[in-house]
Amino acid sequence: MISFHFKVYIVLAIGLLVIPTLTEANVPFKLPDTGQTSSYTSTPGEDADYIINPPSYTDNGDGTITDNITGLMWQKTDGGEMVFESTSDYCKNLSVGNYMDWRLPTSIELFSINFYSRKKPALDTFYFTKTAAEYWWTGELCVDDASKVWVVNAGGGIGAHPKSETVSAGGSKKIHIRAVRNLITLPNLHFAENGDGAITDNFTGLIWQKIQAPNTMTWEEALTYAKNTSLAGKSDWRLPNIKELQSLSDVKLKTPSFNKTYFSNMTSGNYWSSTTLQNTEAKAWDINVDYGLVSYNDKTTKENVLLVRGGIDDVEPAINESLIPGGEFEMGDHFGFSDPKHPSDELPLHTVKVDSLYMSKTETTNLQYLDFLNSSLTNGLIEVRNNAVYKKGSSDIYCYTNQFASYYSIGYDGTRFSIVDFRANHPIVGVMWLGAAAYCNWLSLQNGLAECYNLTSWACDFTKSGYRLPTEAEWEYSARGGHTNPYYNYPWGNEQDKTKANWPESKDPYEGTSESSYPHTTPVSFYDGSLRLKSEFNWPGAANSYQTSDGANGFGLYDMAGNVWEFVNDWYGQKYYEESPYDNPKGPETGFLMPDGKAYRGMRGGNWYNGYKLTTDTVNDGHSRVSNRNPSYYRGPQDPNHPWYHIGFRVVRKYSTASGIWNDKIETGKIEVFPNPFNNNATISIQIDKTEFVNISVVDFSGREVAQVHQGILNEGSYKFLLDGTNLSSGLYSLLINTNNGVLSKNIIILK
Repeated sequence: MISFHFKVYIVLAIGLLVIPTLTEANVPFKLPDTGQTSSYTSTPGEDADYIINPPSYTDNGDGTITDNITGLMWQKTDGGEMVFESTSDYCKNLSVGNYMDWRLPTSIELFSINFYSRKKPALDTFYFTKTAAEYWWTGELCVDDASKVWVVNAGGGIGAHPKSETVSAGGSKKIHIRAVRNLITLPNLHFAENGDGAITDNFTGLIWQKIQAPNTMTWEEALTYAKNTSLAGKSDWRLPNIKELQSLSDVKLKTPSFNKTYFSNMTSGNYWSSTTLQNTEAKAWDINVDYGLVSYNDKTTKENVLLVRGGIDDVEPAINESLIPGGEFEMGDHFGFSDPKHPSDELPLHTVKVDSLYMSKTETTNLQYLDFLNSSLTNGLIEVRNNAVYKKGSSDIYCYTNQFASYYSIGYDGTRFSIVDFRANHPIVGVMWLGAAAYCNWLSLQNGLAECYNLTSWACDFTKSGYRLPTEAEWEYSARGGHTNPYYNYPWGNEQDKTKANWPESKDPYEGTSESSYPHTTPVSFYDGSLRLKSEFNWPGAANSYQTSDGANGFGLYDMAGNVWEFVNDWYGQKYYEESPYDNPKGPETGFLMPDGKAYRGMRGGNWYNGYKLTTDTVNDGHSRVSNRNPSYYRGPQDPNHPWYHIGFRVVRKYSTASGIWNDKIETGKIEVFPNPFNNNATISIQIDKTEFVNISVVDFSGREVAQVHQGILNEGSYKFLLDGTNLSSGLYSLLINTNNGVLSKNIIILK
């Protein structure tokens, strides 16, 4: 029996608002999802009910595959069968993709690429070449028998096998090698005691039940047990999938292979996962903790159960924001430029007031948008027709896929979306205004904020707390970076500095020579003053390095000039400045009709593709003056049918000192932290129900107090405290709230 029921989409990216680069993972090892999407039971809680960090790969076109979830780079085609003793030299001498730092993977790394919608091999063969391999070597030996090595088998399991089993050693099994590169730095302390019956895994960010279930149970009973469990103030506990369960196993430990210092009542034997054996309804994957062997068993067998939480209150896709302090400015062109296609739309100069807001420091990336697409697909909100993504049952187009045109980096294989090229951290292009607005609503829900857009009328409610597109006034005010005396042409000043922005003539290493290499986007925040290296970015150009200048403006915003056009919320109104109100103008009610008889939304910031030279002796700035206005009709010389390969967006939200990303209740009341994760500052909001002594502090992994927030008597009422993380380094910390009634411990994450 295969049945279908509600699915929960969880993104364990712990970083406020993506992932700036793949090396800036929010946890040291973010586990990819198992890829299992078929349902095998009507009981809630099986693997297919949760899409957790959906697998995402990039084929780099050079024999390597990048895992966009973990950041690891793999051999596309394994290196073939060999004895274990030859694997070290093989990696040492391997040169694939011009890289020379290949190595054997660890058990958790190699196990992470298993794909449990397929078997033999249990790999995504759209990316990894199918070979004759039955097993693949890791670099880890069995803890008490050096003649055995941990290997992952083609069916999806893992265990320690004798080195002599492979064909080249005289055995009968085909054990191959698949090398990996990119090191992951793990914290010294694997686990942290939360003090509330739960354990935090500092490697993966998962929260685990400290004390396992008191009795063994069948697989179906385990699902029901998880659904009915409430622990540490949470009721969203679940049976772990097989990758999550295996991540607890330590090859240096045995009987059990789980750490008994933290999981103190761990017993030997088997533990259930929520993952069903592919296409075999009666069996499910499990782990034997005597050593950490992963296999499968009949679901009617009684086994041990240890539950996990996926961090539903940690579902912020990693976005970095800047607080834009409100103020007023003279909006418009201060330098007398006249655009020949829409002259005088930047005049008259007029004074505008803008309220404080939060703005994403970077444009929305392909990887961020990918999370939205897979989540919406899982929940039946979108569909793909003619290689374009539509709102389900509607003619509203959200974006185009790579199958529609090679310009677009997100592909669709009939079951899921993935990144198909090297542009995971480049701004999304091929996205429509409607797709940007729908993303904003999804992002709001992930962060516990109120949605701004009505997805039928597409009207924006500016009173809501959630994410939306900026108004033209907000965009220009933010782009100026506080520079109003004097006013400037560009976010950083008046000089046309090609090393600060991706313009048509920047000559950066992503700038190809033909349309086949479009789009010539650069990674978001690429222009930050660093010497960029090909070894880090794997760009298509021949240069080994590229020196950038810092293109951030006074508010810390990147790419406000160039890279891609950015949609604004407003309809484009050519004469709107003649009637614009002073107080937070939101654009005209209806748009100015373009030559094709249609109205278009506005866009700002310029792009990599086309533009003007202000004078004959200047460079092409890609329409990047901060005052420049453009309707999304003018996309190129083939208007209005030009490709959308140079248009994207960034998000904003209204300023608020407290928005509930996560919310914990204790006897003394309620506490909220926002944002979490954060860069330098976060706001702690606490509600006290009765007068008592309260101590609020921050401790690191070792339990050492690193910050004191408050200590003293608090009367009944609501309080706000500033958590200053300026002097703290990036990492995972615990916020401790000590009261007369006990201690609340909550993980907080600082990203610098």
